[in-house]
Amino acid sequence: MTTPKTWLEALTLNKLHRLAGSIGSPCSGTKPIRVQGIREAISSAKKCKRDQLSLLSIDMGIRNLAFAHFAANPASETSRLYDLPRLQAWHRVAVSQAPSELKASLGPDIVGDPISEMRTAKDLLANNQKESFEPIDYAGHAYNLVNHLLQTYKPNVVLIERQRFRSGGRAAVPEWTIRVGVFEGMLHAVLRTLVESGKIKLVVEPMQPTQVNRYWFEDPDRVKPAGEKLTGRDGKRAKIDLVANILEGQSSAARVVIAEGLQPRAQQFVSVWKKEVRTKKGESKGISKLDDLADSFLQGLAWINWQNNRQRLDALGAEAV
Repeated sequence: MTTPKTWLEALTLNKLHRLAGSIGSPCSGTKPIRVQGIREAISSAKKCKRDQLSLLSIDMGIRNLAFAHFAANPASETSRLYDLPRLQAWHRVAVSQAPSELKASLGPDIVGDPISEMRTAKDLLANNQKESFEPIDYAGHAYNLVNHLLQTYKPNVVLIERQRFRSGGRAAVPEWTIRVGVFEGMLHAVLRTLVESGKIKLVVEPMQPTQVNRYWFEDPDRVKPAGEKLTGRDGKRAKIDLVANILEGQSSAARVVIAEGLQPRAQQFVSVWKKEVRTKKGESKGISKLDDLADSFLQGLAWINWQNNRQRLDALGAEAV
């Protein structure tokens, strides 16, 4: 097979940009930097073992943390790492829940309301409980959440959404964003400690939302023509639309198998989405209830597709472009 270095350097910047977007590598910088990023991404695919995938995709939040659990069998052909992924769990929670409350709200996956299952700050106030944002309390929340997720889903790959501290042209960083960023660091710290101590074996990867969005929305062969950026409410709606279409099997962007016990959750997501589509865009109130779930779903699927695309490039070289 032709080595990646020889044929990558012959590609135009435009082709390198599209190629980088398809495998989740950086799309900015000079041509040598982009080539190096693609080369490193392809090399990482060689290190992946062809094992059963158990992937936990986390969309960061404190009152509205969402996660999706995917499983996939190793592919038989050399040009892919994984077969068709299966969505096996999909939840939205408040991280301040006690371990017993967390367990009750998350399982089993055949029941429950994925849109409104979480215990919110209003529930805390109703029970005369003060919501604490002290680091010592959130360290406990991080440990409880990680411990429960690892025991329940036994992932070998964990994806954690990387926080953006400034968005929408803001000059200041909102306090709530800082809180979520602190909790993000705590999740990484708990997982790293468990890995380094030899208690678990898994891969933890930070996920840049810009790279995930680029994969789904900048490729003209997928959803939205290149050059048309999605921001704010329009971006959220586009992601929700995409997830709903994938769940209904109406999207060419991706395919996924929904676990039998998770069918009611998927159907409810689509049902709420259809209700929102019938309302005026400016009056939609349910979009935030679906947004976090959509982010965790698309983040997980994007990572799986990146690995398959990297493997395809490694196996086929320039023929895969």
